[in-house]
Amino acid sequence: MVRYLEVVSQPMDVVRSSLPNADLLELEGIDQTEKGIVLRVQSKETPRCPACSSSEVTYHSTYVRHLRDLPWQGRPVQIQLKARRFRCRNRQCKRKIFAESSLGVVTRKARATNRFAQSLRMIGYVLGGRPASRLLERLGMKASRDTILRRVQKPSAPETETKVRVLGVDDWAWRKHQKYGTMLMDLEQRHVIDLLPVRSATSFADWLRQHPGVQIIARDRCGLYAEGGRKGAPSAVQVTDRYHLMTNLSEAVEHTLQELQIEARAALAQEASPKSCKRLTLVEARYHRCRQARYERYMAVMELGQQGYTQLQIAEKVSVGAETVARWLHAPGFPERCIRSDRRRDPARVLQDEERGLQPALTRTHFSSARVTALLLTPPRELSVTQLRYRDSFLRFCPTAYNVRRLALQFRAMLRWRRSVRLSEWIEKAVGSKFSFLAQFGRTLRRDLRAVELAMTAPWSNGPLEGHINRLKMIKRQMYGRAGFALLKARVLPLSA
Repeated sequence: MVRYLEVVSQPMDVVRSSLPNADLLELEGIDQTEKGIVLRVQSKETPRCPACSSSEVTYHSTYVRHLRDLPWQGRPVQIQLKARRFRCRNRQCKRKIFAESSLGVVTRKARATNRFAQSLRMIGYVLGGRPASRLLERLGMKASRDTILRRVQKPSAPETETKVRVLGVDDWAWRKHQKYGTMLMDLEQRHVIDLLPVRSATSFADWLRQHPGVQIIARDRCGLYAEGGRKGAPSAVQVTDRYHLMTNLSEAVEHTLQELQIEARAALAQEASPKSCKRLTLVEARYHRCRQARYERYMAVMELGQQGYTQLQIAEKVSVGAETVARWLHAPGFPERCIRSDRRRDPARVLQDEERGLQPALTRTHFSSARVTALLLTPPRELSVTQLRYRDSFLRFCPTAYNVRRLALQFRAMLRWRRSVRLSEWIEKAVGSKFSFLAQFGRTLRRDLRAVELAMTAPWSNGPLEGHINRLKMIKRQMYGRAGFALLKARVLPLSA
């Protein structure tokens, strides 16, 4: 070890001012080693007995604490704190020997300064275990990923009781369609206040009983949170989230457009099907084989559904996705598979038509239901020329969609301009229409009418909460394999000081 007392590049007063607490610590010297820089300091605070607060003390002994501190120019820094022990001369005091405290610099039995531990925790909170470990090593603050994760999970201050007036609640997925948790947010302060590992009415009601004072609950259209809100906070006003209303409307419109396309293609095929050609081409034969196999799976799904199996059980038995099972069970008939391109764009179909002496079809018969839904729900002035052409082409192919578009835009206008006066009238129109998915959407609105009306008039929405759920998804994927609930909760909740 080479000791140098004369600092040329950095004066001693600058080093003193950079100590964790310059008012309590006195710099005695600086050492340079192969591992970094060592600062030798001692406390200059007047010793007092922690039991009786008496200053009548005498010196007993000294010991040295080795503390890690923030690096200097990328080099590790260690503080050798000379801690003193004293005897209390107050005969009435039960404490005879005590060590001087270093409040504000280091905690009891710690091997790093408070500011070093806080920096470690902040970087681990943002990056996680391994990324934070790699970054800290380059910064001169080498630490293992396990140490970083322990710092993140360790609370820096005792929890205080949270007073919430406007509460936002929504679910997040441990695993999609299988297991869900609950996120709670203070919409006035715009920060997450708690994370629950389950999604149930009982857990939500218990949380509300433990945190009285909630006056407004902004929730999705899930019945679990509505029931839990009624049990845990009967006097609280429940507001349906506008984001989920528009999402459910878009899903209903998309399913309706899929039905209308199937009906329009079937009608067009009956009118323009060639009667002279009976022999199938290779492409058509392959299409019919695939359709027959898909139809058999469809019949198996319907049969299991009638026997009382759940959607997940049916999906596992038939080896299809759970979303496909749900779509088939709610479909009025066998849903034909959408072809990605029409005859004009499919070279194989064009060659077949030419061999059979037919003209290629001039009418586009296959449209993306999701894209058409987005275009129908968007005002015309916000669409480009290409989007308008695509939308008008679909409306010419399926004129019945004009009625769907009219209903959807009316509901969107009520949400946009906060007008709930005509909501009951709109629900009656939707329920009385021939569109099954829109009728079902209207019936669900009728069951929760008061909360939907407040969604149109109240200023509260779960938009900020949806953003934090996306952040939770990123953290969950980033820490795959290590994100247990305790660690996940520590990284989702705000970082306390």
